Amino acid sequence: MVSKECIVFYLSANIIFPSFFADYAISICRKAIERYLKDGVEIVFENLPEIFNNPLPVFVSLKKGNQTRGCSGSFKTETGSLAGDLVKFSIISATGDPRYRPLDLQELKDIKIQITIPESPVEISSISVYNPEKEGLIVRKYEKQGVVLPKEARTSEYALKMCLRNAGIAEDEVEGIKILKFKAKIFMEDKK
Repeated sequence: MVSKECIVFYLSANIIFPSFFADYAISICRKAIERYLKDGVEIVFENLPEIFNNPLPVFVSLKKGNQTRGCSGSFKTETGSLAGDLVKFSIISATGDPRYRPLDLQELKDIKIQITIPESPVEISSISVYNPEKEGLIVRKYEKQGVVLPKEARTSEYALKMCLRNAGIAEDEVEGIKILKFKAKIFMEDKK
């Protein structure tokens, strides 16, 4: 089940998300994690609704209580399809996010899955025009990049610090950074 925020249709980057999207997408993520933790195998889905065959940017976050337990994603497709990216990023979130220890099968029952579909980022001149409750943040410098998804930080200043940390950029090395913000559609699992 998904929360009541995710009812009927969504529009993100000119894509209309049908009402079944959230439940279906979260099911893909959960099955992918479960199969990988049980058998070490990456599950392949066939005969999915057309929207899952499209290349869309996506982030998969795992939440335990109010804390993030793993996250992975990209602003461009890694596999060529949303379904493939949901599988890939779910597995990375569960077992390959270096900030967290790998998830075990027993812990999976306590995890809520969040799917974030970002829109195209736009460069901003200052974090004063960024709202962490409604927008995500990106910091870039050379080859380094850090991302904070919407609602992951309470203040814009803390979001900037998180982005810098995620990118591996020291706070005294901020000269020359690019700051971007983005809107996103968020689909959160609502487990009862």
